[in-house]
Amino acid sequence: MSMDKQPLRGLIPLIFVIIGSLLFIVIGEQVFKVNPGMLAVYALFFVWTAFVISLMDRWPVQKRKQPVVGFIFLTAALIIGILHPVIIDTLGFGAAYYWPLISNLFLGIGIVIAFGNQIVAGLKQPKAFALNSLFMYVAAIVLLLAFDFVPAIWFAFFVFVFFWMETWPVANAKQPSKGIILFVIMGFFSLILEYLFEQVGTSFFQPDAGLWFVIWVWWLVTTSWTLETWPFKNMAQPGKAVAGLITTVVLTFVTYFVVLDVLNVGLAVAGSYVWIFVSWLYTWDIVFGKWPTERPAPASAETPKPAKGSEIGGKTAGGGVSP
Repeated sequence: MSMDKQPLRGLIPLIFVIIGSLLFIVIGEQVFKVNPGMLAVYALFFVWTAFVISLMDRWPVQKRKQPVVGFIFLTAALIIGILHPVIIDTLGFGAAYYWPLISNLFLGIGIVIAFGNQIVAGLKQPKAFALNSLFMYVAAIVLLLAFDFVPAIWFAFFVFVFFWMETWPVANAKQPSKGIILFVIMGFFSLILEYLFEQVGTSFFQPDAGLWFVIWVWWLVTTSWTLETWPFKNMAQPGKAVAGLITTVVLTFVTYFVVLDVLNVGLAVAGSYVWIFVSWLYTWDIVFGKWPTERPAPASAETPKPAKGSEIGGKTAGGGVSP
């Protein structure tokens, strides 16, 4: 089986994701004595930073190849991401602001992608990067002051709508109508999920539902980004989305049972660990793409390409810095 075809194309990078996640946990807990909850906070800030980096069109290392590009951006994302809680503490706001701020910053990512990155249309780097970042920070802080935070339950449906549904049935709609409709769809699905949680005596804000949610995010990203919707890639919509939904929900229930009943990991600790794995899963695909299964083109055939993360609104949005 060829490494540049699924499922090996996705499974091999997934091994690196798992190794990176375990190293992050072991080094964080054993060397720096950081608890799992705080490690999850660091991981979420650094994956948000990786998302923003993916909008930079490989600037300023356009002439570099993988894995050099990936390691440069991974290092930058780790350092800048980990600095976020440090700066929040230095400014005197404290731990109560960690999760609300990161949740609102991810909403900024969702807005940028849903509306086709029109905020910085026509601008070159690094101006586009700076204004994108400024927009997300300002939006996150305004939401924090006005409403506290926007629950991240919508983000699972963001992944589902963009990468399993492929924005069906509004894929060909124009902006800003497309972005508005997509947020309505994501909001509608989010309300349904929260209603279902309430019917079984829990909510998105409880550890049991929170763990179910983050495991589902893991499987959504694994199947749609890492495995590129394999083995349903050639199915037409909406059948493809339905197949993805059934597959990820079944895998989520199985994983939930294994984590709690087989591995006997506590709810809160399990949730923190899974967020770390999800963060590394996103980050690897954003900065490395499918490396090491996806190799750079021969020198004679090289043509500079934009970061996949810059192809906002398409199947490859957030899909990694091109080799």
